[in-house]
Amino acid sequence: MIYGLLQARTDSTRLPKKVLKEVLNKSMIIHQLERTAKSKLIDKLILVTSDEASDDKLAQQVKNNNFNIFRGSKDNVLKRFFDAIPEAKENDIVVRLTGDCPLHDAKIIDETIENLEDFDYISNSVKPIYPDGFDVEVFRFSALKDAFQNAKLKSELEHVTPYIRNSGKFKIANLEKKPLYSDWRLTVDEPEDFEVIKNIFEHFGDNNFSFAEVIEFLESNLHILEKNSHINRNEGYQKSLKEDKTL
Repeated sequence: MIYGLLQARTDSTRLPKKVLKEVLNKSMIIHQLERTAKSKLIDKLILVTSDEASDDKLAQQVKNNNFNIFRGSKDNVLKRFFDAIPEAKENDIVVRLTGDCPLHDAKIIDETIENLEDFDYISNSVKPIYPDGFDVEVFRFSALKDAFQNAKLKSELEHVTPYIRNSGKFKIANLEKKPLYSDWRLTVDEPEDFEVIKNIFEHFGDNNFSFAEVIEFLESNLHILEKNSHINRNEGYQKSLKEDKTL
């Protein structure tokens, strides 16, 4: 069984309610769920959000669009992931996605899943292969369970996979592929990011475009990428690491 767990909340401080911001009369999170649902390998796709009242609107919108929803711990996202799939077996596979990637391509998701092979964990983003916004982490449920039982640091609880990657217990791998514009920023954390994403969706007029088509469009319109080129990758994770040191 392969579970796709897409984490999202609406209380972002940098761009509040970003996943509910609309492009082409549809919220970014629904665009992302629809694009992710095209995966040929994910058996069950679940939006995992918090049980806070602030996420009620997000949960209702996801339900109204006939996607699976699980609500759990706000800050302990590791626990939220573990609790979302109580029926999972040791060798089942979990795909971690984040709700700030509305352009995500199902083929890129499937590519990472296919390369898990005999590893416990693989990623295309620890050593970035694609632009920020196409990150995929794939791991076995047994590794998630071990992390849930043993992880303690804030960064480990908030970002789900650091314990798996850093504990030395698991066979981990990076997707082996030549990077393709891995310095581009196509995720949404800041107002400038949203403007970039909005330009792309409005160019295509729907959400049925491929990653290759996005690249082709941007190669001819590099000025669009100047809007958010000053923002650093993985700012949230770096903030959590700093907070680890204060514990």
